[in-house]
Formats: sequence, structure tokens, C-alpha cells
Amino acid sequence: MTHYRAPQNSHAPQAGIHPLPDTAENFAYFPAFIHVTGKKVLVLGGGEVALGKLRLLARSQAVITVIAPEICDEIALMVNEGRIAWKSAPFVDTMINGAVMVFDATDDPYLTARVQAATKRRNILLNVVDKTPHCDFIVPAILDRAPVMITISTGACAPALARIIRQRLETVLPASMSQLARIARDARQKVADHLHDNVSRQRFWTHFFQRGLQGSTNRPTGHEDIDDALRHFVPDGSSATVPSGQIMNTEIHADTAFDLPHGIARAIETADIVFHEDHIAEDILTLARRDATLIPIGCISLDENPANKRESIHQQTKIFARQGFNIVTLTQPITH
Repeated sequence: MTHYRAPQNSHAPQAGIHPLPDTAENFAYFPAFIHVTGKKVLVLGGGEVALGKLRLLARSQAVITVIAPEICDEIALMVNEGRIAWKSAPFVDTMINGAVMVFDATDDPYLTARVQAATKRRNILLNVVDKTPHCDFIVPAILDRAPVMITISTGACAPALARIIRQRLETVLPASMSQLARIARDARQKVADHLHDNVSRQRFWTHFFQRGLQGSTNRPTGHEDIDDALRHFVPDGSSATVPSGQIMNTEIHADTAFDLPHGIARAIETADIVFHEDHIAEDILTLARRDATLIPIGCISLDENPANKRESIHQQTKIFARQGFNIVTLTQPITH
């Protein structure tokens, strides 16, 4: 029986593995987060369009300056609170010196041409609101679970679709994710002091977040839960008794990951080992973690003795579970 890593962790085709067809487009915008703490950001314009960008920018730790002859009431409030600065003087090229990025929310083609020339000469990133051809970068739809930020982009092709995707994710990802992320941020060093190798730390955090996101208790997860989780966590290779892992056997009735029930998708995402029949869709298998082990089991219904094959797989999953691994077995309800 051949063992191999999750498909998304493969750097070259392996025997017996059929890679996904190369249908992906090259993206025009590279997805990245820009470090702006203490750095200069300029916004041109003082109306509602500029306000939309400033509401998000003001959440950052950038040094923000608005350049506009007049500003709306909400922007004026930000200025009065000291959150941003305002220059009412006409724009001149030198105003952008030292900026890491510039937002043009003026809807003035003549001014945009000047700003674009000035930023290009200085290699400064420019976003012209609702004028994608003039943009060096675009602002994606954002699902805010700060410090977790989930961004969705359609490469400026369909902003409305990005917003719909964000709205659907709002109903799936709990608000408790924010608290979990803050706890993890504060406890990173404590966990590193207790668990000295990357594999153990990764397994610890996976189990911690999995429990935290299940929301099975009436009280929110707190910092004391880190200590409790560390007391009960047993790294691989420890001489202590390892808590048994979970085993899930499921028939897949879907041809795409999108159509999977949420519970099955989550089980695949958190599994350490995935047994699967040959015709399980590749994009379903790519839900597995990069460090998960995927084990192909052929087509059980076509095996010479299906009952013996199932029993053999069942015994293997029990062995792995006793070692603390979470196991998922994916089969199909029809004969291929």
C-alpha cells in the first residue's frame, strides 16, 4: 500500500497520482498584506468615497494624511480625534514623497493622471478607487475577525461576487475566532517553551483550535484553556499514554469539495491520515492539511473480497487511532 502526502504538498508528479488539470489563470494582482505600521499613507479626496477607504485605513497603524480642499463630517471627526491628518492645500507631487501607498478617491481624471505619473516615478503603490486600469493594487472584500483578516478577491473582475462570498463566510466562521487568535498570539512563547519541535506544536495548535471552534461549551475559550490543553497534550513519541484519535468512516456523495456537508469537510481538514478510494475527487482530497498522509485504497467494491478489504482498513485505522491520530476513510456508494 502506497503512502503519500497531500496533493497540495507535492512538488512533482508521483507514480499513481493524477495531478489536477492546469486550468488556473495567472493572476494579475499578487495577494499580499502590506506592513504599514508607522508608515505614510495618503488619501486624495474628502468625500464619501474617500471615507470608505479611511474607515479601514484608520484601523491600521499607518500615518494617514488626507489631501482635499474640503472634507465630510465623519472625516473631520477623525481629524479632530487625531486619528488622521488633513492638508487642505492643492496637490503637488512632493506631497507623496516617502509614502508607501496612495489612494486617489477624487474622481478627477486630470488629477489622477498627475498622481499616477508622480507615484510611478517614485515607485509608490497607487489605488484609484473604481478605476482598476489605473491601480497598482486593489482592496479585496474583507471578513474581519481581527486579528484574523480573511480577504476575498476576484482580481477586480467581479467585486459584487467577492462581497457575496464574504457574506456567506460571515455565517460560517464564528466571532469566537477573534478570541482564539488573540489567545494564540499571547501564548506562542509559552507553547514553544513546552513543545520544542515544530510537529508537536502544529499538532497542539490544530487540536486546540479545533476544540475552540466547535463551540461545544457554554463559556468562551480563555487563556487558562492553554494551560489545560498543554497538560493534556501528549506529543508524538512520548512515553506517556497517548489519548486515542478519532475515526470517521464516510461515503462521499459529492464530486466537488463545495458540495460536501460541512461536518465531513471539517473532518478531512483536521485529519492526520486520510484513507480514500481511487475516484474521490482531487479537490476534495486537497482539503487535507499539507502534512496529512493520504492512503489510496483502490475501489473496495471491485476488490476480490470487499468484506476482507474493509476489515483490513478498519484494523489499520484502529492502530493509527491508538497512536493518537485522527483518521478519515472516504469511500463511494457506487461501483466504479
